[in-house]
Amino acid sequence: MENSIFETLLELPFFQGMGRSDMIQIVNSLPLQTKNIPTGRNIVMQDEKCQHLIFVLKGTLRIVTRADHHLFTVSERIQGPTVIQPEALFGIYPHYRSTYQALTEASIISIPKHAALQIIASYDVFRLNLLNYLSSIIFKKQRPCWNILPTESLEQRIVRFILQHIQYPAGEKSLTVRMVDLADILNDTRINVSQSLNRMQNEGKLMLKRKEIIIPSIEKLSEYNELK
Repeated sequence: MENSIFETLLELPFFQGMGRSDMIQIVNSLPLQTKNIPTGRNIVMQDEKCQHLIFVLKGTLRIVTRADHHLFTVSERIQGPTVIQPEALFGIYPHYRSTYQALTEASIISIPKHAALQIIASYDVFRLNLLNYLSSIIFKKQRPCWNILPTESLEQRIVRFILQHIQYPAGEKSLTVRMVDLADILNDTRINVSQSLNRMQNEGKLMLKRKEIIIPSIEKLSEYNELK
């Protein structure tokens, strides 16, 4: 494996802090699969069983997550290097929660689950990095539940709803939903939700299209009510 691949792997959260000798041993002893994914191809599909630990070395991806009741869909754009839902390897429902699609040609390294378990068992740094990653996910999911204020405006509730349903707190997002369904979810009226969204659009925080809310920068939307 070329030096550039080693360097890219070391940028990924699970390999940070590992020595070069450990990396060489992993590469030489375990079945790592390197693939190039063409533009437009899905890397994994929502509800597909997770049987590999997949690292994206480079490329732009679209993440699409559909609600179980099909009332709304969230789309996100991210750049590699990144890892695709490692939490899906374990637990009572070991399936991907989202579809990952290559918007540009993407390079990935795929590690079968049995090989990933060998790495977790054999390398303390990798194991600690994985635990830190999973702990971070749990914290980010739990924190909003305890950060609700009784004086929140409807705009703030809309922002909170969007933040609770994204995976990465950066970049462009979009929410596909009917206005009436969003109003029902937020326990408010369609007119109030429409007026709030139009105010946010006038402030440059989002753009409205038919059945779609586009957020050019989730960071700017987050600043709207200082939710992190």
